[in-house]
Amino acid sequence: MRGYAQDNPFLRERELLGDTIKKIRERKGMTQEELAYKAASNVSYLAKIENGYVNTSVRYLIKIARGLKVKVRDLFEF
Repeated sequence: MRGYAQDNPFLRERELLGDTIKKIRERKGMTQEELAYKAASNVSYLAKIENGYVNTSVRYLIKIARGLKVKVRDLFEF
């Protein structure tokens, strides 16, 4: 049985966004825990974003960008 997460028409973009966030985070030498702290969130949700499992809000993307000290548009360079 397939659920919404698998049938979402934006699955590819979600995965690319998550991969980009992970690459930027790793390039900056940050752990998920460090980024979650800087983004005022939790590691579990950040991991789901990085793995392309959830659709997230613009608000959260802004928090991630601020935690990474990049522009929001940098998260969409894929």
